[in-house]
Amino acid sequence: MEAIIKLLHGTSYPTLFFIGLVTRLLIGMRQFSRRGVGGLQHFNNYFTGLITLFFEWVLKWAATIMMVRGLTGWLLK
Repeated sequence: MEAIIKLLHGTSYPTLFFIGLVTRLLIGMRQFSRRGVGGLQHFNNYFTGLITLFFEWVLKWAATIMMVRGLTGWLLK
C-alpha cells in the first residue's frame, strides 16, 4: 500500500487526473455491461453483487479524489 501511495505522490498532476478519469470510465463500462433488458444490474447472488458494488464504490471515490487533486494541482500550478 505504501508503494502505491509513494507512486501517486511522484506522479504529475495531469497524469493523476487521467488515471482517475480512466478508472471511472472502466468502472462505468463494467456497470453498463452488467445491465439487463430492464436496466437493472444482474449478479449471480446477493453477496457477489454486494462485494462488487462496494469495491466499485470505493474505486470510484478514489478515482474522483485523484481527479480533483490532479485538476486543482494542474490549474493552481
